[in-house]
Amino acid sequence: MNRLILYTVIIGTCFFVSHIAINGTNQFIGRDMVKNISYKLPDNWEASSSDKQFRLLEVNLDTNEDFSLVVFNNIQGTADQNIDRWIGQFKKDVSLDSTNIIITRDSLDSKYVTSIEMYGTYEIPRMGNNTAPVVVKSNYGLLGGVVEFPNSLYFIKAVGNDELIKVNSASFEEFLYSIELN
Repeated sequence: MNRLILYTVIIGTCFFVSHIAINGTNQFIGRDMVKNISYKLPDNWEASSSDKQFRLLEVNLDTNEDFSLVVFNNIQGTADQNIDRWIGQFKKDVSLDSTNIIITRDSLDSKYVTSIEMYGTYEIPRMGNNTAPVVVKSNYGLLGGVVEFPNSLYFIKAVGNDELIKVNSASFEEFLYSIELN
């Protein structure tokens, strides 16, 4: 009887180890995966992988409110150049107070993280189409982040109604810091 139990435990362990070797541990620790990164998505966010050029992931709130987040890679520029570009997407008017632009930098063992939080009047990028009409959104906010690994950069940008951005700021930070290379 003891041998039967021992063999059952050994075989069960082999199946478990094989499953981990093939599928990884992400599903056991609540992490999702897209391309070569894994991440932990906040509970009220819905993500879908993107087939658009440079976009890895698109995230919306499960409430269908005015909030969107995109994860990019393989786009031009350094972390600082992209943050400067994001700042440039806000109109230089009374709604933009430079003291409310919060930029943080953090160096961890395997990655370097830069983030920005800002609010004001947002001009939706025309993505190289200068004939497209200019669309301006008042009372808007941006949460941006760049995760730098030794050989790759990932850019995370969330825009939306400034109240939604404020409410989701902590979730954004958790998401940003959860990104790991696989």
